[in-house]
Amino acid sequence: MNRSDREILTIMFAELEKTPAVYRPSEFWSILNKTHVDYLSKVGIKNFKRSINTRYFSWGILGIIRHQLSPLIQEVAKGNFLPIFGSRFNNYNLKSGDGTVGFNPITAIIYRVYVASLMEYVLRIDTLSLFEKLEESTVGNPFSIKYKDKLISQDLCNSIHEFYSIKQKNSFPKNVRVADLGAGYGRVGYVFLKAIPDSSYCVIDIPPALFVSQSYLKAIFPKEKIFSFRQFTSFKEIKNEFESCRIKFLMPHQLELLPNKYFDLFINISSFHEMTRNQIKNYIELINRLCRGYFYTKQWRVSRTQDNGNISEKEYPIPKKWKVIAINSPHPIQKLFFDTLYKIA
Repeated sequence: MNRSDREILTIMFAELEKTPAVYRPSEFWSILNKTHVDYLSKVGIKNFKRSINTRYFSWGILGIIRHQLSPLIQEVAKGNFLPIFGSRFNNYNLKSGDGTVGFNPITAIIYRVYVASLMEYVLRIDTLSLFEKLEESTVGNPFSIKYKDKLISQDLCNSIHEFYSIKQKNSFPKNVRVADLGAGYGRVGYVFLKAIPDSSYCVIDIPPALFVSQSYLKAIFPKEKIFSFRQFTSFKEIKNEFESCRIKFLMPHQLELLPNKYFDLFINISSFHEMTRNQIKNYIELINRLCRGYFYTKQWRVSRTQDNGNISEKEYPIPKKWKVIAINSPHPIQKLFFDTLYKIA
């Protein structure tokens, strides 16, 4: 990391230390954050898709084989062998000790065929032709696959699928305000901002994830007005600038300063299940206050962390007045996950 990046991270972590306990990392994330900072120190932000991202929602071979082979099996069952013969790995490296993940020649074949099959699976619902408009960005040095003359990745495929899981079941205003709690590096934000030109996207996260997403989306959208993370004590203090920016970055405790019913859509993908039950309850109460539209959640069907007593999908404290619009359990791609879209009353 360069000096500027280290300074930004230092400011973010200093702010995190001052926040109420309910907004600080769970034990699981406290440990994981140390690993992530180590990744950044060793390989830098330029290689984050080969290091930190492997601990977000990007799956290695074992995770794919364990519960995500359905797209590949379905394509083979249909007699579609193009993912096997028509895809190639754009750039992979052998496993090394520098903090990045790698592949050997055999696992590289499995990975590229899976990602191409995943694209075919998601193409069935791609009514807006997003795969024609988007491809995997080279920012962050991803493991990308060349398929049908496009650079793709499992992140891009999963993000487009999640976009449709949200978008096709409801209608949003053209200038939809989206909030993403625990956004990782901003992969879903990339799709929303490209797919809906008048949308705005607010990332809410803790460092170092907040630092990574801020760096990434700034690089992807250099011409957009961006509200970078900063300290403030009232919404009035930043209201004009905040609302004029299309992309915004906040730490979780700053949600308390935003006005009621500010967002049209709230998203939480694969992070509630890594929080304490008190934290989950607090965030759901905040979402209920801040959101006037929909909430999309995607989590492990049974949590794999002890911080919340291995909370299951039926145990989340969802307000009774929220209406279930759609639910998938198990999820059609990640079989050990579920997802649900709610209309907030």
